[in-house]
Amino acid sequence: KASSLGIVAVSAVIFVYGPTMASYVPRCMAGTLLLHVGIDLFIEGVVESYHDYDRLEYSGIWLITVVMITFGMDAALVAGIIAALSTYAVQSITYQYPIRGAMTATRLRSSAWNRSFEAQEILMDKMKGRQRIYVIQMQGHIFFGNVTTMTDEIKRKLKEKCNADDKPIVVILDFSRVLGIDSSAAQTIAKLKDSILTNYGIELVLFVTGQADGFPCSYDLSRKVHDNTVVSATSKRLLEPKDALLLEEFDQDHIVVEIDSSLERNFDSRSSIRARALSIASKNTVNIAEIPNSRVCQTLDDALVFAEDVLVAIQDPDLLQRDVNESCRNGHRARSVESAGQMMEERGVKLFLETLCPGATPEDITHLCSLLSREKYHLGDIIWEQGSASNNLKLLVCGSLISSLDDENGATETIYPGSTIGELGLINGTERLTTVKVLSDEAVLYNLSREKWETLIHENPRLAREIDMLVVRYLTHRIQHVSNHILDKRSLPV
Repeated sequence: KASSLGIVAVSAVIFVYGPTMASYVPRCMAGTLLLHVGIDLFIEGVVESYHDYDRLEYSGIWLITVVMITFGMDAALVAGIIAALSTYAVQSITYQYPIRGAMTATRLRSSAWNRSFEAQEILMDKMKGRQRIYVIQMQGHIFFGNVTTMTDEIKRKLKEKCNADDKPIVVILDFSRVLGIDSSAAQTIAKLKDSILTNYGIELVLFVTGQADGFPCSYDLSRKVHDNTVVSATSKRLLEPKDALLLEEFDQDHIVVEIDSSLERNFDSRSSIRARALSIASKNTVNIAEIPNSRVCQTLDDALVFAEDVLVAIQDPDLLQRDVNESCRNGHRARSVESAGQMMEERGVKLFLETLCPGATPEDITHLCSLLSREKYHLGDIIWEQGSASNNLKLLVCGSLISSLDDENGATETIYPGSTIGELGLINGTERLTTVKVLSDEAVLYNLSREKWETLIHENPRLAREIDMLVVRYLTHRIQHVSNHILDKRSLPV
């Protein structure tokens, strides 16, 4: 309290006597300060903003900068107004039609690599799977002049789809390519959500903002379209970190695992999706919780993962509990690695391998387990560095990792339990493509060395083939996930 009052008093003194005090500051010091501030503002406003705007908008920034240097501040203000009006007019004309396209999610793939075989069958089914997800992508500026066209076209498309056999269960409205939304258009979009849910029998509407701070508008559209009956607008989980879930029954005893509070900072919007579709009511019953009828997601991938989980939960809620990806997506782990018990951990390894190698027999899984060696790491440990030799494959059983490219700014991917790393390098002999570090307090991995892998190739080539097919499946899924950008005509399904 005293410090706050002190800051107020100092600010008042500077406000009154600041000009007088400034006259006693040496000119060289003032000039150096102004030069430093100017350079910082130039770097922030011109250099670092290069990737934040399209070419037309960025050209306007340079126009303002050049005019300000040449003719002064007043002329720069006029140039800014002209640049803003010109940019808005050109973008409005260029993207007068606000809908870029619409399609089902049949050829789209989320980043959920390790779904169980049963879950994959549901998602591939034409009547139950991704065919029932309908994606509509918007573009450009959405304002009072074209928002009515947008909403009418969305309703027309949904009416056509509702008359077909593959009526959508989930609708994804993707605004990631939208440059701006004015307040009147934002209010119309909020009303559109209610119309879709009421008039077209859609179970769930997902909104994709494309950025962490929500929709590109001053109106609080995220709060208006987010269903708060299940999860608040600020929460990313149905279960708070202190809630416990019953995951598995083993030898008539129930192992209770709890979300580790130390991992809470590592959660992203994809790491808790399945918890939103599950509620364990008793030790033998798994029920679908109340699935929200609308949700705001940051990326299209978040929305696809969420939608896929809802489709699986609708068909078989128990499958989400059995799905080995359940544990990784919820970030659950035992209170400590040791408390889970060696037998439980070994069973978890076998469950992961059964999902990763669906063609392997129980004897094959046992054989694979015998080839793996257990490794334990801690927060910040480096598993390997980019460019190092690839001499093993690792299966993540507990904890979480983060993979990053050393030569790319911000290119990272979180790795969850049930995932393998290094499989491509082991088989193909390529150097490590990324640097992998431990993200959680502890991480347990099971290692398959190159020596044991080569022995397996000679002694049991049929089982080694399962590892080869794991690499093929991973690469196929990743290529489709990366290349099949929504409505991008240059990319075809692989």
